[in-house]
Amino acid sequence: MNAVQKGYVDQQPKIIGLHRTAIVHRHPSIRKVLGEAAWYRLPQAVQARFADDVTHSEYVGSFDVVRASRSGKFLALLCRLIGTPIAPYTGKRVPAKVRVFADNSGGMVWERRYQFSSDRHCVVSSTKQLDDQGGFVEALPVGLRMPLNVFEQDGVLHFVSRGYFFDWFGMRIPIADWLPPGETHVEHIDEGDGWFRFTMTVTHQWFGEVYFQTGRFRAE
Repeated sequence: MNAVQKGYVDQQPKIIGLHRTAIVHRHPSIRKVLGEAAWYRLPQAVQARFADDVTHSEYVGSFDVVRASRSGKFLALLCRLIGTPIAPYTGKRVPAKVRVFADNSGGMVWERRYQFSSDRHCVVSSTKQLDDQGGFVEALPVGLRMPLNVFEQDGVLHFVSRGYFFDWFGMRIPIADWLPPGETHVEHIDEGDGWFRFTMTVTHQWFGEVYFQTGRFRAE
């Protein structure tokens, strides 16, 4: 973790113990979380994709590679029982579509459709929300939540997890850091001519890289 990330993390509230919480559903403004200076360091195309008034977008492209370690594949299969928060297959040159839309609670749903083959496809969906302190939270199936650090660096937009917890009946139940999957790091990189690169890396402190996928997309 570099100094920029560490400085941001140190300012964030920690997930400690078992306590009550409330997820407040409000429109997750990237611009507000980043601040004006960081926002204007992003390429204009990225600003346009993440502007506050954008409530529906569709992108098409393909993943150059979707890979997982043995432990990652096993965890992905288990996760199918709770709604497929991660792709259960691996492959190269995987056609995919991405749909982004506002839900009824003010969050933004990110839906990725993978077509691994004619009979192997899956949909992975999560919702970016704001918590009661105005921080970003990625909402996953069965109440699984992933607080996020959001920052700009060298014109790239980064989303980095800072732990996981379950939100059940208003209770915030933290998941120990040593449990899988590990730290999730997503990068949104503008490549010009309407194209952007989505890269996701999940790294566990003991098992190393658990998941990795990267691909190029543009507005459909």
